[in-house]
Amino acid sequence: MRIISKFTNALCNLAKTLCALLLAVMLVVSLIEIIRRYALGHSFPWADELIRYCIVGVASLGGTAAYHEKGGLVSFDLVETHSYGTFRLVLELVINTIVLGLALFMVKNSVATIQTPSIQRQISIGLGVSMMWAYLPIVIGMVILVILVLEKYLVIFREYKEGAYKKPVKEIEEGGEQG
Repeated sequence: MRIISKFTNALCNLAKTLCALLLAVMLVVSLIEIIRRYALGHSFPWADELIRYCIVGVASLGGTAAYHEKGGLVSFDLVETHSYGTFRLVLELVINTIVLGLALFMVKNSVATIQTPSIQRQISIGLGVSMMWAYLPIVIGMVILVILVLEKYLVIFREYKEGAYKKPVKEIEEGGEQG
């Protein structure tokens, strides 16, 4: 279990690092564009497109990282922290199963999308790269999410065996840390 946990933590850290890099790229390009547009009256034709693709990457990878973090998805955690026993166990299994189903659906469809010849041959106007690169972060984020969801099942079953569902969950402090 420790090896799996280390692996998923490394995947989550990779997703966070990629998000940070994408956000940095977005910030730098945005600042340069603001200066170029308003001070010089010119802009790069690729800048807006690059920023949009970075937003897609941040959304898919950031959502994946938030799922892994305790307290990352507030609406789920709010209900879970106020329940215990069989209800909490069933609730966590249902939530996890729904997330797994949606993630598998997204993986299947996003892989099919980037494999279509029309997407692979379509070249973005501003950057001049295949549109496959614009959709690839969705595939990567959803594959990581599937792995994290499967790990969550292992955590749920381990905690069930340890009797964790018989007592209320500790309140989660602001910032996602256990109190």
